[in-house]
Amino acid sequence: MGKDYSEIPFEKIVEQNKRLRLIIKLIILFLLLIIIVLFYFKKNVIFTDFYLKGDPTVIVNYGDTYKDEGFVAKLYNKDISDQVKVNGKIDYKKLGSYKITYKLKVKYLNIDKVLIRKVKVVDKVPPVLEVSSDETVYLDENDTYVTPAYKANDNVDGDLTNKVKVESNLDVTKIGEYKETFTVIDSSKNASKKEIKIVVQEKFKNTYIRVSISNQQLDYYDHGKLALSSPVVTGYGGDTPYGSYYINYKTTNARLVGANNEYDTVVNYWMAFIGNSHGLHDATWRHNFGGNIYTYDPTHGCVNMPYDQIEALYWMVEEGTPVYIVE
Repeated sequence: MGKDYSEIPFEKIVEQNKRLRLIIKLIILFLLLIIIVLFYFKKNVIFTDFYLKGDPTVIVNYGDTYKDEGFVAKLYNKDISDQVKVNGKIDYKKLGSYKITYKLKVKYLNIDKVLIRKVKVVDKVPPVLEVSSDETVYLDENDTYVTPAYKANDNVDGDLTNKVKVESNLDVTKIGEYKETFTVIDSSKNASKKEIKIVVQEKFKNTYIRVSISNQQLDYYDHGKLALSSPVVTGYGGDTPYGSYYINYKTTNARLVGANNEYDTVVNYWMAFIGNSHGLHDATWRHNFGGNIYTYDPTHGCVNMPYDQIEALYWMVEEGTPVYIVE
């Protein structure tokens, strides 16, 4: 037999009906809410492909340009790139961070999506630092040292010469090795550095003039480095004696007079290495130097040099420079 509802109080039946109607209303409200959500956010359920090609963040060096790699925009596998608006301007001559925006909008489907690519224009190029000096500089003890000229230029900041920092631990009164450092840093913290090694040594160490009689050749070494080489004409048969000497004095426009007035001539450059009798000088009356000239047209003991070579040597060396006359 079925349940006899006549025994259920009327008030309870009314209360159960109210509860049932409330549940039905809630179910209907929930369904309406789902429909609204789907209506306003159906771009999330409609099958679309919209993404960037390449990296979302791109680093570009100052002055370079970036070629946009583009994007993919498809609706149900159909290309809809023509419905994407791309905006964004990049100044490649100005450091900073820029944005390229890609906006896809399909009104009738309520699709509204935005992609962003960040483009950072940076400076990773260090300044160009130039120092007018050899990597190693040699000084005689107690010599005067002058910091060489330098300049610095940056691709972004321009002339940075006044930003160059010069540091040195040089002490010319003490023999040893020192260094002078040049450093410059641009506004992007890129740094350039150059270093000069300074060697302080005994005066005239590895600095000397060497004259070879057999080769008829003069070589001048400045701190071990060949600075000048020249053909010469010397005396013959010992008239230019082998030995170790030094430049005892030098002068221009010197008058040379031989014993018994054997010769009397004026030379432009004169550097004596044995008293007043033997020295290095120009010989403008000669047209050739070197070879075996000294065997048939020798000097009286001096060392003859071409004009341009003796002129250069005269201004290179100082009094006291060693002179070695060798075979």
